Amino acid sequence: MRKALLFVVALFTMALSYEVSAQQRVITGKVISEEDGLGLPGATVLVKGTTVGTTTDLDGNFSISVPAGSDVLIFSFVGLKAKEEVIGNRSVVNVTLTTDASQLSEVVVTAIGIEREKKALGYAVTSVDNSQLENRPEADVARVLQGKVPGVNITSTNGMSGSGTNMVIRGYSSATGSNQPLFVVDGVPFNTNTNAQNGFTQGGATTSSRFLDIDPNNIESMSVLKGLSATVLYGDQGRNGVILITTKSGASKRKAAEVTLNQSVFTNKAASLPTYGQIYGNGFQQAPGFFFSNFGPRMDTGLTINHPYATSSVAAIRNAFPQFWVNGVVGGTPVQYEYKAYKDPSEIFFRTGLIKNTSLQVAGGSDKTGYTASFGYTDEEGFVPGNNLQKYNFGLGLNSAITDKLSVNSSFTFAITNLQSPPANASFGSGSAIPSVFGHVLFTPRSVDLENLPFENPVDRSSVYFRGGNDITNPNWLVRYYKNTSDVNRFFNSTSLNYDFNDNFSMTYRLGLDTYSETQEIMYNRGGATANLATRNGYYRTININNTIWNQDLILNWKKDFSEKFGMSALLGANSRFDDYEQSGIASQGQLAFGLFRHSNFRTSASSDAYSGGTLNYIQQERRYGIYTNVTLDYSDFLFLNLSARNDWTSTVEQPNRSILYPGGSVSFIPTTAFDWRSSTLNDLKLRLGYGTSAGYPNPYNTRNVLVQNARAFDRDGTVTTTHSVSNILGNPNLKPELHGELEFGVEGVMFNNKLRFDLSLYEKNTRDLITQAPIDPATGFTSTAINIGKIRTRGAEFQATVTPVSTASGFEWNSTVNWGLYRSIVMELGGGLEEVIVAGFTNDVANFAIPGQPFNIIKGTGFDRAPDGQPIILSNGVHKPTNELVILGDPNPAWTGSWINSFSFKGFTLSAMMEYRHKGVIYSNTVTATLARGVTKDPVADREMTFIMPGVRQDGTNADGSPRYIPNDYQITASDYFFSGYQGATDEPNVFDGSMVRLREVSLSYALPNTLMSKTPFKRASLALSGTNLWFLALNFPPNMNFDVDVLGTGVGNGLGFDFVTGPSSKRLGGTLTLTF
Repeated sequence: MRKALLFVVALFTMALSYEVSAQQRVITGKVISEEDGLGLPGATVLVKGTTVGTTTDLDGNFSISVPAGSDVLIFSFVGLKAKEEVIGNRSVVNVTLTTDASQLSEVVVTAIGIEREKKALGYAVTSVDNSQLENRPEADVARVLQGKVPGVNITSTNGMSGSGTNMVIRGYSSATGSNQPLFVVDGVPFNTNTNAQNGFTQGGATTSSRFLDIDPNNIESMSVLKGLSATVLYGDQGRNGVILITTKSGASKRKAAEVTLNQSVFTNKAASLPTYGQIYGNGFQQAPGFFFSNFGPRMDTGLTINHPYATSSVAAIRNAFPQFWVNGVVGGTPVQYEYKAYKDPSEIFFRTGLIKNTSLQVAGGSDKTGYTASFGYTDEEGFVPGNNLQKYNFGLGLNSAITDKLSVNSSFTFAITNLQSPPANASFGSGSAIPSVFGHVLFTPRSVDLENLPFENPVDRSSVYFRGGNDITNPNWLVRYYKNTSDVNRFFNSTSLNYDFNDNFSMTYRLGLDTYSETQEIMYNRGGATANLATRNGYYRTININNTIWNQDLILNWKKDFSEKFGMSALLGANSRFDDYEQSGIASQGQLAFGLFRHSNFRTSASSDAYSGGTLNYIQQERRYGIYTNVTLDYSDFLFLNLSARNDWTSTVEQPNRSILYPGGSVSFIPTTAFDWRSSTLNDLKLRLGYGTSAGYPNPYNTRNVLVQNARAFDRDGTVTTTHSVSNILGNPNLKPELHGELEFGVEGVMFNNKLRFDLSLYEKNTRDLITQAPIDPATGFTSTAINIGKIRTRGAEFQATVTPVSTASGFEWNSTVNWGLYRSIVMELGGGLEEVIVAGFTNDVANFAIPGQPFNIIKGTGFDRAPDGQPIILSNGVHKPTNELVILGDPNPAWTGSWINSFSFKGFTLSAMMEYRHKGVIYSNTVTATLARGVTKDPVADREMTFIMPGVRQDGTNADGSPRYIPNDYQITASDYFFSGYQGATDEPNVFDGSMVRLREVSLSYALPNTLMSKTPFKRASLALSGTNLWFLALNFPPNMNFDVDVLGTGVGNGLGFDFVTGPSSKRLGGTLTLTF
């Protein structure tokens, strides 16, 4: 099992070609594991003092050409102790590798694809192998990482299939720029943008991140570079951390072909649905009525009322349903409607989706050439009707030593991602400009028969629902006739050529291409119940996107051991990157024929979005050139000095600000080697210190005024006139990039003969010259301009420890890993006359803010106006008095997060589980407050016939000095007023909850069939696994019957945090995987 987990990383430690010399000798042999006596595939064999090396084949055999003058081979395998062997006169060298108690000799992938031993690194790197990624219920690689890497905070926008995922490493460093990490796949940058066209209130809340196109089953290994000292060589692109992914298409050298087939099936259910009450029904003040609230009378009295469709205030509905009039006489006597508890609306509406995942991997080759081919297919049915995700992934990898000096490695990936979903938009209570499927379901009272009430007007096919004014779209109608789609075709290639000039000097050229086309469609049939004219009359928008990244690197590598104690390696590289984004779109309003989506079937068409007003047609291009260098000095294998620098030139700022140098350096010291401290108690210890810098360039076209083609053209007497206008954002030619600097200290250790391994990091990151939009006098013809202001400081700590409490000779082993992390991002200052900056949310309403002296993303909204002693003031109507201005409501950043992963293995069986905990961090939840306010859950008190008193004080005259005199509130109000006005009233403060939460993130049970049994079958290996994600969770400070999950982000992918605007429930998934290898 141990070899299987570590082998995936070792496969990518590829041979570095061979020196051509007049006098070479070929050495062959076999590398064997002491653990089981079998050959070690993927072990590294190096000629000491040179870059000449190779890797063993599937059976552990190797063959290597040794240059004249060299007589020592170094054998290594990830997790095993490296061994040096003197060749002497032998032509065959066989060695056995034993368990390495140190673990610091582990080889990891670092910046620019450099592979180094962990002991030489002066910064934090966390490796994740494919056993932690593949055959999971999630198709989103970011969500698969949740809880596995300390310091990485990952939040889902909701649980719908294909919805977006937000990832932040080590807190926030920019107020308006991206805080998302850079993804690098097979050495080439990978575009992960959402391409969202609208804000979170207009359809952009759940837009997919484009790392959805990555197939988790095709990942061989992953490294997470967190700090700037680790990412200096990527320049500004690495300012938020880097996720390095090596795919299985990076071919391994195998002599015999091997085929692996995985088939998974999982169920997909909504996890965080409220528990609905069964006592009180629809209405207000104990009176029945067709509202979106549940404060009517009891439902167990046998009450009947006039049918909602017969009493609708909309004549078209009354006339369309004669069956709801006695004897079919419209306008006569309405049919009676039973006022009782019908089936739970959420159980009626949401479904159990099915996820099917097929993965096929083929690998093979010869001594000098290897290949891999892969195919993946995912068919994911969401728990919301109309939500489906289909993914096709094709991969091919080739690796060949063309000559003794020249080798080539190339990987090709083609991905097709098709996503369909109904709209899920921000909602305060019951509606939004674009109807949201979740709000319309979650607020439905139990006395409404969602299952059997007609949802479509048979005359004009418009939506019909129970509310008297028909001003809420029926959710059953919505999921049938409102649809958002995204279809992506993506091609990705990484090709590198490596040439060895001699034993010490080599050159690598890498060319990368990441290109995709995306077609987005919004298809809203006419007839929806909404105040927005475009939505109500039918809306059709098509957008075609083409995005391409060309990336090139030329790298010179040099390495030399000057003596037994002193060695040095260096690289010098040049990089160019060109980003080209082109978008064209049409938006049409006024649907003619229902159900037909062609722009010709709509009355008007334009090139601007109906909701945001923004243009749908634009081109964005960006060029970046960089040179970089890295020098590593090694003294006696216990002291390592690493110096790095990169200089970038980019096109998004004006000439004087285009060139920036990013220096960085780190030191790694191994005291256990330096002072010979190694013992059975302390196996190894490393101290590290690093400092790195980076920058954040502005988006293109912020330094100059931009001419925008007007969305509409004027046609007068056959003459078409297209107008143009200057953007309302004033270009700032003096705009500079944001500047980042980070200091990091760490300790790594291995103890008790590899029973305990730990890694602690402390860091401080500072950002200055923050870029933000500052308002300017509209009399200038502009409303805002981009400026450099302020500073953010982030301090944090990360800790990871793995312990093996039990390991017996009979084969039972228990491994336990703890991950823990915290960060504090504080706004140190703002300039430019600004007192605060809105980061995300609503203007002049509840939002995330950057305020000097406060945590970044602090939430402000309308609070309770309070008396001098701090108690809320109650008005004469019995409810809270709101503040006149926005006040701070809380900090959404968690105080700390942690996970606990346990794995138990015995004779082929492995049981593993991961628990997560989040401490503090407020959540502003409209799902909770709106359902409480509307009384549909069990949480409001059962006896609603009682009157209630809102906690607080009320004014009772004035004091002698004229100040208000307050006494305890004694105004009695009804349950309807207490909950509806208290939670859905004029204040935001009741909407804020402590986000502390405990969760069972993952659990799995697998069984690998023994070799004795497999030898009687055509298969080499076979295993069966049962697994689930998000099977249980508990939000500690939320109303118990809400079953709320804080893993939701109502503002969508971006810098916002801590908001739930009825964005939707999370998902829980359960199923199994069969794996066969032959």
